[in-house]
Amino acid sequence: MKKHLRWIIPVAIVLVIVIAVGLSGRRGAGAPTANAEAPTTPNGRRAAAETGDLAVRLSEVGVIQPERAVEVKSKVSGRIQSLFVEEGQDVRKGALVATVEPDMAQARTVANLKSSYGRARVDLERARQDYEIDLAMHRGDHISDEELQISKDAYDIANIEFQSALEQMRLAEEDGVSLDLEAETGEVLDIAAPASGTVIDVQIEEGEIVTSGALSYTSGTTLMIVADLDVMQIRAGVNEVDVGKIREGQDVVVDVDAYPNAVFHGLISQIAPAAREEQGVKVFDVEIDITDSDERLKPGMTANIEIQGDHREGVVKIPVEAAFKKEGRYVVYVFDGSEDEPVEREVVTGVSTISEVEIVEGLAEGEEVALYDPEVENAELSEDEQRRRQMSQRAGRRG
Repeated sequence: MKKHLRWIIPVAIVLVIVIAVGLSGRRGAGAPTANAEAPTTPNGRRAAAETGDLAVRLSEVGVIQPERAVEVKSKVSGRIQSLFVEEGQDVRKGALVATVEPDMAQARTVANLKSSYGRARVDLERARQDYEIDLAMHRGDHISDEELQISKDAYDIANIEFQSALEQMRLAEEDGVSLDLEAETGEVLDIAAPASGTVIDVQIEEGEIVTSGALSYTSGTTLMIVADLDVMQIRAGVNEVDVGKIREGQDVVVDVDAYPNAVFHGLISQIAPAAREEQGVKVFDVEIDITDSDERLKPGMTANIEIQGDHREGVVKIPVEAAFKKEGRYVVYVFDGSEDEPVEREVVTGVSTISEVEIVEGLAEGEEVALYDPEVENAELSEDEQRRRQMSQRAGRRG
């Protein structure tokens, strides 16, 4: 029995191998092997022109900011002695917001102004009295016409110098310097709010040294920012590719991350006349006035905006991948039923979105266009590969 098993087992193994190879061959006869290269064809990359509606919508991100915001600066350099406002406080134009103790140079300037003003006022009064005396003496024929004219000229000169000193003091009065020579305002000067609004940012503390904003070679220290929060706007950058799709007065839908269920509305109020570069991309700054703003919108918030652009109804449209711009004109490649590559045809385009483009002239509903450029694709293939693909396409049509 054992002798029979010795040759039966090897025979069984051989039979199993033969059967497995036979089945594998049968399966392979009906399908290409893994190494067989299936010819690729662009026939699947086509789309039919269809009629429908087309709406242009641009989505951008911007920053909410007040329409009017004023930086408050001191007109003299020195140390902030007192600060009378804090962030969130409403102020009116002319209200006292801080006082500054001028530095040595500024204090010396103020002292010189007051000294010049006081001296000019005294000189004017003396010249006026002298002229009135000389005028009376001239009437009594006690002095000549020439002597009266000299007295009159001295009075006029004194008046001119006084008016000049007075004007300088009036300018200094805006910085808190009093016209009263007895007042000790040369040591502490007032800073007033230049406009009415809400203090949205205080950038200094009491005791800090600030520089004058009136100097020509520096912008000066910003003490605080006063803004009108009743009128808010959004500043956003629109890519130069899309700027032609928008215009002033267009509607804008706005939402902010802080209030995901709230929707606000706005209108484009201004489009920058020139582009700026942002991370290597040319963008145009666009200002959007929020028409239904409320206290929920805060300066500095990020706003998601959707600009409602042009809307077309019942137009012929195709995917944007099917339209190609060549030498200043737009073309599509139409499958006209022949066995060759699609045929180039010039078209007139209208509005476009990120996915579709309107065809005004040159294409009818139902015509099929290629989603690729045959010229570019064929230029990248060898002649043998182009011939092989064409034969494969024709065989597929006959099948």
